[in-house]
Amino acid sequence: MSGWRIWRHFDYVLFVVVILLTAYGVVMIYSANRGSLDTDLQGLWRRQAILGAVGLVLVLLLAVFPRDYHWLGDFWWLAFAIAVALLVLVLFFGGSQAGTVASWFDLGFFALQPAFVAMNLLTIAVGAILSRPRRKTPETPLFGAPKTTMEEPVSEKPDFWNYVGSLVMTLVLAGLVFMQPDLGAAMVLLAMWVAMLYEAGIGMRYLVLTGVAAVVAVIPLWYLAGVLGFEHMHERVYGFLNPGGNPDVVYQLDQALIAIGSGGFAGKGFAQGTQSQLRYLPVRHTDFIFAVIAEELGFLGVLLLFALYAVLFARLLRIIALAADTFGRVVATGALGMILFQAITNVGMNLGVLPVVGLPLPFISYGPAALLTMLIAIGMAENVVMRHRKLGF
Repeated sequence: MSGWRIWRHFDYVLFVVVILLTAYGVVMIYSANRGSLDTDLQGLWRRQAILGAVGLVLVLLLAVFPRDYHWLGDFWWLAFAIAVALLVLVLFFGGSQAGTVASWFDLGFFALQPAFVAMNLLTIAVGAILSRPRRKTPETPLFGAPKTTMEEPVSEKPDFWNYVGSLVMTLVLAGLVFMQPDLGAAMVLLAMWVAMLYEAGIGMRYLVLTGVAAVVAVIPLWYLAGVLGFEHMHERVYGFLNPGGNPDVVYQLDQALIAIGSGGFAGKGFAQGTQSQLRYLPVRHTDFIFAVIAEELGFLGVLLLFALYAVLFARLLRIIALAADTFGRVVATGALGMILFQAITNVGMNLGVLPVVGLPLPFISYGPAALLTMLIAIGMAENVVMRHRKLGF
């Protein structure tokens, strides 16, 4: 087979959009920290650019990997074991921020957050479980020989045991992330699982059961957060429900709303935002970078961002539709669910319609681990679409 032929199903539109989003993020990180007195913060855009370039190379390597994506499913147990090991180790040996979050390993050039690594590993493990073929034993009549001597496939849709297996794995990983404590990343894992369940064709009764269980679990999880001393989770929810009750908790949200509201149609100009450049806006290069975009580039800058996201999500939906099998569809759905949930949550945090849970704006916020995780997910999705026609390979 010609070396060029393997690229005929590569989604070039998706790849270009990812490049544009990554570049957009690098530029806005530079702008957000341009007025900072901390020289380390001023140089974060270079680190994001370097790791973004590394991640884009990974997209290409994963897309043309000699073996197709099915080999990942053969090692689902290893993917799950690695995720558990990393999340357990970080609880004991991980770095902490302000004494509250033990969520990363210091690798020198950047901090590795196992919670983000676990997202891709969960996609592989859950995808393999939900796509595992279900078989029935031959029927044995009351009289005579069995009708067949071989097992026959029942259905491509997951059954009860597929549901339970995927649920247990997801709860284990989400529980370990919650213990860091990182509520936002734990929510991403759960959202990804629900999306993958739906795409795998799980019965509606299981989706309803999942929804009911999620609602019932809110009260014990709220109590558990208090028992474990995760008071910042309570404070963020209280600040969301009663903005005037604790000015310290909602200060960053107030600054974000001021920035967004003052941007107008065309914004104040690149690197000209008062809330960001005068350092009124906290964590402006991570959680609240959307507010920086809205203030400096205005409605037009936000519209461009949303347009890029729209194309990204449309291309991932196309890959899901073209995937040759359930495993391929679930892998692509995991990537879509991971990116979409974080995008909605981050924008909602900035607008004050959702509690602040510390999730990045995909491809835009500073965060090497998050960026590499999403680019690897895109690479796996590209591998799926490049193998959607068996005759091509």
